[in-house]
Amino acid sequence: MTKHAARPFTLIELIAVMGVMILLAAIAIPAYSSLFAGRKTTLAANQVSGAIMEARAHAVSAKTYTALVFVKNASADKGFQSTRTAEVYHDPDSDTENYVWRRWVPGTSFSPLPENTMIPDTNDDLGTTSSGTDGDKGSGSMTKITGLTNSGLAVTSNVPAIIIKPNGQLGGTGDKNVVVRFVEKNRYEASSSQTPKLPLNINWLTCKVKYLDPVQ
Repeated sequence: MTKHAARPFTLIELIAVMGVMILLAAIAIPAYSSLFAGRKTTLAANQVSGAIMEARAHAVSAKTYTALVFVKNASADKGFQSTRTAEVYHDPDSDTENYVWRRWVPGTSFSPLPENTMIPDTNDDLGTTSSGTDGDKGSGSMTKITGLTNSGLAVTSNVPAIIIKPNGQLGGTGDKNVVVRFVEKNRYEASSSQTPKLPLNINWLTCKVKYLDPVQ
């Protein structure tokens, strides 16, 4: 039986194969990057959703006003990149929604969102909706808490928070839901108007979280 020696690839064939590989990589890498980035904003939304449920459980079990506080790393930041749960004081006989920081909930720590994700510092992205609606963006400002001078935060004035009352309902919003929208930090800082946003809608009565479709 005659054995045939393997014919080596020619330079043209090698160049052609490399060209095909480069083309496939150019198509696949952006798609993979987009998928991975979308997964990160979903992870961020899941993290905040879980934090809201934990804050609600503490409010009800400890019978105290509890706040999920949104934290900036520096005052110049365009958004919030971590959260922490705190107990807050509220005068039940007062007509004003004035919430004062008392202490961080024991056993908690600052919880950073996944890398390169944040919640923009605008009423659209962290705000209240029209009465009881499941909107994909906020239409009013969030409840702010005071008294954070000794809290260890970089920003200690006008700090937004989701307030949960001892009965398990949201405080400081009337009958309005809260919307929190998540973005990729680098894309938002490069072009805020073109960055897709993943919104969560938090029901004012039950604190149940509804995931909404990503929006521009």
